[in-house]
Amino acid sequence: MAGVVTAIHIYPVKSCGAVALDRVEVASTGLRGDRLFQVVDTEGNPVTQRQQPMLATVRPAFSDDGLTLDVDGRTETTVAIPTSNDTTVNSLLGVPVRAGDSGDDAANWFSDLLGASVRLVAMTEDSEYRLPIAGVDMSLSWADAASVLVANSASLEWLNERADEPFGMDRFRPNLTVDAGEAWVEDTWRDFSIGGARLGLGLAWPRCTVPQVDQLDGSRHREPARVLKSHRWCSDAASAGEALRPLLEGNALFGVGCSVDPTDAVIAVGDEVSVHEAGARMIPAPV
Repeated sequence: MAGVVTAIHIYPVKSCGAVALDRVEVASTGLRGDRLFQVVDTEGNPVTQRQQPMLATVRPAFSDDGLTLDVDGRTETTVAIPTSNDTTVNSLLGVPVRAGDSGDDAANWFSDLLGASVRLVAMTEDSEYRLPIAGVDMSLSWADAASVLVANSASLEWLNERADEPFGMDRFRPNLTVDAGEAWVEDTWRDFSIGGARLGLGLAWPRCTVPQVDQLDGSRHREPARVLKSHRWCSDAASAGEALRPLLEGNALFGVGCSVDPTDAVIAVGDEVSVHEAGARMIPAPV
């Protein structure tokens, strides 16, 4: 056993709040219900916490009527989940994707919150977003470029011991948090199982500015950018190959981006992690 799952989170709306689960089904795009919706601007480009950190304060929840959205001090609203595609928008990497618009009420609710004209769109059963990463052709939701993000609580603890201010795992917005006992061992996981699910790729994941956003109030902080730059900076990823070098170099790494075997497996809190194949690290383990 390489570790155990201690928390599961999905993010129904990209860049909005998390939903904690005890168990979750695995779909072809990752965890079922994860990043089903995203906010887009008038050009159809995604709006995230990079531009609008207040998105972190939006608490989504699935209900019998669709998706409920709530923010302190504002009227709660419920959005029906689109079932057909009527628009084309872009993924974060600029790939055009057919999607369903969630209507004017949802658009107005988010526009009022952010002070900018935006709309809310969702993937339907007819939507398709595929992306080849390191030779793996993944089917994705609105996630940046990996189906599932796995993070190790031992690595978080390692960073906090060296940081100027404390921060939680929620800053990194993982899908699966595991306790592997040893910090940074997850960097070596290439092919592993959790519960009945098989995960592959196992790529140490580049981090943007989102982890600097407090996921409760949307405020920006120096950490964990400072401690990541000091201890987890990737300046040379030649060993990763030419296709991955632009993704990794010039970024700090935390967590593992993974593909998933498209089965009907279920992952639950308490499931064990079994590593089938380990590989070389993208960057040396910090000391």
